[in-house]
Amino acid sequence: FWLKPCGAQGRRAVFAFSPSLPLPSSALEAMASRTVVGTVEPPAPPLLKRSMLAPHGPELRPQYDQEDEWQEFCERTDTTKVHDFGRYWWTYGRDEDDDGFLREAVFLEVPLRKDADAKSIRANLTTRHLTLTVQGDVIIDEDFEDCKWLNVGESYWEIEVKEVKKVRRKVLRYVLYILMDCPKYITRWLFLSEKTEDDGRFVDQNDEEEDNIDDRLRMIAKMKEPEPYRDADIWFSETEEEEERWCDGCGSTRVVVMKKHTDSRYMKYCNDCPFVSPAKGNSLPTGLLKQKDIDEKRARKKRLRARKEEAKKRLEAEKERKAGAPDRTEELPEDYNKSEKTRLYTDEEFCDALTKALRKGEIKWEDY
Repeated sequence: FWLKPCGAQGRRAVFAFSPSLPLPSSALEAMASRTVVGTVEPPAPPLLKRSMLAPHGPELRPQYDQEDEWQEFCERTDTTKVHDFGRYWWTYGRDEDDDGFLREAVFLEVPLRKDADAKSIRANLTTRHLTLTVQGDVIIDEDFEDCKWLNVGESYWEIEVKEVKKVRRKVLRYVLYILMDCPKYITRWLFLSEKTEDDGRFVDQNDEEEDNIDDRLRMIAKMKEPEPYRDADIWFSETEEEEERWCDGCGSTRVVVMKKHTDSRYMKYCNDCPFVSPAKGNSLPTGLLKQKDIDEKRARKKRLRARKEEAKKRLEAEKERKAGAPDRTEELPEDYNKSEKTRLYTDEEFCDALTKALRKGEIKWEDY
């Protein structure tokens, strides 16, 4: 027997059964007893997962003339950059709030002594000023550079243990949330004192533009896509602009570029004067010459950037060598807080533990 396709109805294929030879009755009964359940469906494409896509979208690559401006923009808006001022440092990024949403925030970190605890810390935060007092000592008493972005009500601080300059110590981490309707990014200055030198002079006397959403969108829209990269076997027909089709003697544009049997190279013959000059000869077309020149400039810039990075690493290594071994007086042991484990209580045990803590004064009961 054989199967012959007769047509299609939607996604269901229709076949005609035509026996060419007589089949036994048992085979016909078995085929008749089998029923086809369902329809023939084509394989569906797999769902696109987030890991299959670029994490931050395609990387922008502008023209060569705009590469320096774009590189400066990327460095200025880099959220991994740490603004270190010795006694504190801060970064700009996102933090997950209590509702599970990512919020824009500034993460301010201050190193603490190993005997500091939450009871000895006093923080006074307003939209204009921040005061941090630890064990009676004022650590930070600074005015903010801008007073229009801070969400005081939702900002909070906590104590963490992390490695600071190869030393494991306590750090106060203050999460300063940004208002939802604030279009500004905090990427350059946090406190007003960061803009001044020791003698009171401002670092930049010129009024600079704020880093906000509109400026970033305009910057991205200003970038132009570079021309597609051509291989060496692609030639261009429009090269007359670079062939210097004018007479070097009188300046007339009525010239003929040709090579006579007595000439060793192509020459420019002027129709208005007898002046003859050698024509501009290039081994490559105009487009490939421009592309080759840009490639050489990019390679030179890349070598210069690599030398700067290497010099920066050598300078940091020299500073570490001169500084010597790090100060480990405030270092915490490896088994710090390992004794604190999560304990499960019944309702009665929890009430008893809470009552004992209240009687000892470990927990203060306040009525609002």
